[in-house]
Amino acid sequence: MNFQDYVRHDAVGLAELIRKKEVSADEVLQAALNRLDEVNPKLNFLAHDLRERAAAWRMPSENADAPLSGVPFLLKDLLADWEGAPTWSGSRMMQNHIAKQNSDLTQAYLNAGLRVFGKTTTPEWGAYPVTETEIYGITRNPWNLDHTAGGSSGGAAAAVAAGVVPAAHGSDGGGSIRLPAHNCGLFGLKPTRGRTAYGPLLSEAWQGLVCDHALTRSVRDSAALLDIAVQTQPQVLYACPPPPANGISDGLKQETGRLKIAFWQRDWLCGQGNDAGTDAAFAHSLKLVRDAGHELEEASPEFAAPELLNRAARVLVMGETAKLFYHYRRETGRKLPHHLLEPVTWALIVQGRQISAGEMAWARDIMLAQERAARRFFARYDVLMMPVCPRTTPKVGEMLPPQGAQKIMRLLFGTLGLGFLLKNNPLLEKEAAATLNYVGYTSPMNMSGNPAMSVPLYRHDGLPVGTQFAAAHGREDVLFKLAAQLEQMQPWTDDMPPL
Repeated sequence: MNFQDYVRHDAVGLAELIRKKEVSADEVLQAALNRLDEVNPKLNFLAHDLRERAAAWRMPSENADAPLSGVPFLLKDLLADWEGAPTWSGSRMMQNHIAKQNSDLTQAYLNAGLRVFGKTTTPEWGAYPVTETEIYGITRNPWNLDHTAGGSSGGAAAAVAAGVVPAAHGSDGGGSIRLPAHNCGLFGLKPTRGRTAYGPLLSEAWQGLVCDHALTRSVRDSAALLDIAVQTQPQVLYACPPPPANGISDGLKQETGRLKIAFWQRDWLCGQGNDAGTDAAFAHSLKLVRDAGHELEEASPEFAAPELLNRAARVLVMGETAKLFYHYRRETGRKLPHHLLEPVTWALIVQGRQISAGEMAWARDIMLAQERAARRFFARYDVLMMPVCPRTTPKVGEMLPPQGAQKIMRLLFGTLGLGFLLKNNPLLEKEAAATLNYVGYTSPMNMSGNPAMSVPLYRHDGLPVGTQFAAAHGREDVLFKLAAQLEQMQPWTDDMPPL
């Protein structure tokens, strides 16, 4: 099977070819590995090459009719444990960690017949919207190597966009599926909070901000993978409506009907405007949605004021990052050495340890209040439409402090232990504001817990630009039907970067 034949099919299509014995699972895997070896040296999206484990794959006879049997797949190197394989989480702190068991989601993927042959790069602990790490190096955008693939599912996005796999696992705590999808021209959906599982080791991730799912080229692949994920029966900490009785994928056969769609073009964390490429992309998407016959009205949920959302988002991330310090001390009896973490991560830990228990509880209350605001909003509208990001894809190195500044951070806050300088520091506040502006459209959907998707409907200066759509809790079916309609109106699955 050559690359041209391989890349013409999505995951559902490849599974059908294998089921009909028109091609063998080994031939399909070899096509994926050939493409991996061709493009990964340019893109650097593979954290762990596990092809030897994939070569030994055999589908159990009792699962012979599994929905995606034999389809090549990649796991993100964060949260998705595969027994006997490394999970580094983008950090030198975890460089010797080998998973002792499968996570529930990994097991669901394996039960569905997916043939995992590697794990993809992620920023340290998934904390940044770009994938540029000390442990893996820089992951680049297949559409332009000078630009980032995004984060934290940057490796997954680069692999799918480059045609190595039709779909890859990802996770999203502030935009980490939708932002890389926007950067790399893919379909990326963040499910409803509580839809996917974190067992057996966790009940939630990042106070419920994080949801796991996938990045795909086709809408139907995303629906099929979510059907697989919901079978994990997560420990329910949050009210999440059950999926449709006949499965999410079955809903793609139905018409969307005329939807009442609100649109909004000002981010909620900083309240700023968008760059010209983003505005042009959004205008194009508005026309597509209008041409599809949907009703449009400008409106926004009554989310909290930007300064409240901004602070709450920061407190939650800093507090969750600081949790690493306490875990390490409890497990080893020693303090966590700063040299095992990148300077920016260490700064987050130091800041997180300065947060009071009261402020962390306050931040969680702010997060849950946005869920109630969204519930009121979606009682009036079927869908909320907005940009994924207020700007087009950044260049490599643009979203993190320069290396010189990071060395100074390591010296001050690590070696010299001058963590008190981080409190109310205007330079760090400025850095934080730039990142929060970048996730100003995506992060509030993590706080409210609503399903949201990035749909690749435009290109600016050769780079893809996504448009984001959100729906009420549990209504991924509405988003999938709308995405399938847009995919039919303006197909994108055959678009390939000029590698």
